[in-house]
Amino acid sequence: MNKKLKIGIDINEVLRARWLQFDRFYDQEFGGEESAPTNYVYDFFGKYPWKDTVEITKDLKEPEDMPEDINPLDYQHNDELGEAPADAFLFKTPEEVHLTARQVYNRFLYEDYLFEIFAAAPMMYKDMDLQVNEFYFKYKDFADFVIVSKENQFSIPSTLFFLSKIRCRFNNFRFVETNEQMWEDIDILITTDPELLDGSKKSVIKLNRPYNEGCFEGIITPVLQVNDLKDNPEFEKIINYIKPVTE
Repeated sequence: MNKKLKIGIDINEVLRARWLQFDRFYDQEFGGEESAPTNYVYDFFGKYPWKDTVEITKDLKEPEDMPEDINPLDYQHNDELGEAPADAFLFKTPEEVHLTARQVYNRFLYEDYLFEIFAAAPMMYKDMDLQVNEFYFKYKDFADFVIVSKENQFSIPSTLFFLSKIRCRFNNFRFVETNEQMWEDIDILITTDPELLDGSKKSVIKLNRPYNEGCFEGIITPVLQVNDLKDNPEFEKIINYIKPVTE
């Protein structure tokens, strides 16, 4: 048998419907303040509105610095002032924190809604997990498959949770920090990422999405999902698939 090709399968918008979660929680956090795009996008920072902001932080004083004889009535909230009288005794002097648009974006994605976007995101469509696993078991003797994804130290645990949730049966996983690293030790990459499609230096299989219509078409007639590669003559020819002899 010829040397097996190494085929990478991107996670975002191939297995995980990350945009669906991102858009949902962006609307929850900023709805009414910012106008989100109405169409399916991949570049969250470039396509969604983000702006510099200033926040007021209020840190509690140390216990020994708090008075012991505060009246319980002092804890009642004052609707006009937006705070309770006890706040003046309990909190340090407020400080301004200046956040850039990028910092607002990073905090939203990797702190405030990290689990919701990376771990709790749904798979791309119903029964996708079963179909992808069938694809893997059919072709695993003819190609080495690896799940690859651009992640950071914060998102990796949540992504592993997502993969366990969809009962992913693949043996190999690799998380990288840049798109360039996505190609390391990979012969063919299955992705929807416009940057990976247009910047590809190796063979790429494009899964069609609205945001990558003008991108490089890849080495196989465009398909929508990984399952469309199952029983695909073009794909089977690339990996030198040999149909088993049936009794």
